[in-house]
Parts: sequence; structure tokens; C-alpha cells
Amino acid sequence: MRDKCLAQKYINAGRVGDDKFYELLKVILSYRADAKDNEIKHSLLRKLVLDYSNAERKLFELNQLKNKFLGIAAHDLRNPLASIRGFSEIILSGDVGSLTEEQKEFLTIINSLSQDMLTLVNDLLDVSVIESGKLDLKLEPGSLKELIEERIRVNGIQAGQKMMKVHTSLSGVPKVSFDSNRIAQVIDNLITNAIKYSPPHANIYITLKQKEGKVTVGVRDQGPGISLEEQPKLFGEFQRLSTQPTGGEKSTRLGLAIAHKIVTAHNGAIGVESQVGSGSTFTFSLPIGDLP
Repeated sequence: MRDKCLAQKYINAGRVGDDKFYELLKVILSYRADAKDNEIKHSLLRKLVLDYSNAERKLFELNQLKNKFLGIAAHDLRNPLASIRGFSEIILSGDVGSLTEEQKEFLTIINSLSQDMLTLVNDLLDVSVIESGKLDLKLEPGSLKELIEERIRVNGIQAGQKMMKVHTSLSGVPKVSFDSNRIAQVIDNLITNAIKYSPPHANIYITLKQKEGKVTVGVRDQGPGISLEEQPKLFGEFQRLSTQPTGGEKSTRLGLAIAHKIVTAHNGAIGVESQVGSGSTFTFSLPIGDLP
């Protein structure tokens, strides 16, 4: 009504003719409607932003609470699991008396399962520590070449059990700053995955090179390869993929997620190149910077 009165004033003042009255009224009403629509949209947008902010804060708090309970549970489970594994190994060794074949079989199963559970618990502890922001890296200058050679020796028994051969091409690269224990975890994960997912008698190729201010470690296997659709899932937690270990090995599906978080904490990058039927190459890079 107010807009109509305003239009009528223009007519009375001789500024517009009768034939322009409704056209002017239409323009004024349209302008007012658009202004009201914009006001409603801005109000809804403010509400959506506020709701999103509150939901994000709540999600962060719940995730922190999850990490806290996860850490407590995993920590409390680790000691008894380690004891079960240790005692079963002592009994299997025969130091406390002879065993029947059936007893040995049962104890071997207990020992194997306790080791699998202990691995899972340790991985859960790592996830809890990393996601809660409590991953304290002990950065020191070191040789990645020496660390790789050490981890190959450590994992050599597992490769030997599947009659695999590990080939290396480790170029001389400058020392970089890294946490040796954590990067050892990353290297171990890539090597053991290559062993797990490659068939017996396969070859594994490990490389080390320097390029564009970075040192890059690569591990290539002769496994079944990973489809493009599944590759984005590789570095997530508890992801189910179609590829399976070739020797019945166990996998927690946490190793690559942990490796990704560790490399990222070093300001590095980790990735994969793979085609179905042609194996996979996992690489991670660390920056060459000022050493402490």
C-alpha cells in the first residue's frame, strides 16, 4: 500500500501519466521483493554458517574424545597382549617342558593371533597420537640410504619366506632432517606391503634419488595393481580394497594412513602410481632444507 501511495504521488505531481502508473508500481514492488528476498537469503546464509561452525566444533570435540578413549583402550590392551605373545613363545621354545604336537599347534595359533592383535593395537595407538596432535618428531640429520639398507635387512626374512628378491638403486643423496623411528615405520610399511601383495618369487625394486630439492624413496612391487577408483582410498583408515595379501598375511588397513600422516608431518608427500595387472610403485619425498 505504501508503494502504491508513493506511485500515486508521482502521478499527482504530474511526473508520470496514468498509463505509467502500473508500470512504475510493478518496478517498485519488484525492487522491494528482491530486497526482501536478499534479506531472507542473507539471514539463511548466516544461520547456515553458524550451524556449520557449531557442527564442525562438535565434530572436533567428538573426534578428540574418540582419540582419547582409543588411546586409553589400546594402551591398556598392549601389555597383556605382549605378555600372551611372550609367554607363548617361551612355552613353544620347550624351556618349560616338552609339548605334544597338538599343544604346539594350539600355542602357535595363540602366538600368531596375539602378534596380529598387538600390531593392530600399536597401529591404533599411532592413529590416536597422530590425530590428537601429539606426534612429537625428533628431527635429526641422517642418511636415508643407510636407513633403507637397515630396513631391507630387517624385512629380508619375510621376503625370503616368499622367495622374493629385493633390488636396490640407492643414489648418493645429501643428508636430510627426519625422525628415524617414524620414517623407519614408513619404509617398513611400504616394503612389507610389497611383500604381502606380490606373489612368491616376485621382485621388489627400491630406489632413492634426489630431484628438485627433495629426496624420494620408491618401492615398486609385482602385485596385482590398484584400480584408479580404489587409489584415493589407499591412505584412509580401515579402507576395504579388492586386493588381498598373497600369502595369507594379515593387514590392519592402517599402515598407509599412518605413513601418510608421518610423511605429511615431515612436510613431505606420499603417493602411488599403479595399473591393474602391472604392480604398484609407492613413493614418498622429504624436503632438502636447512639441517638443525
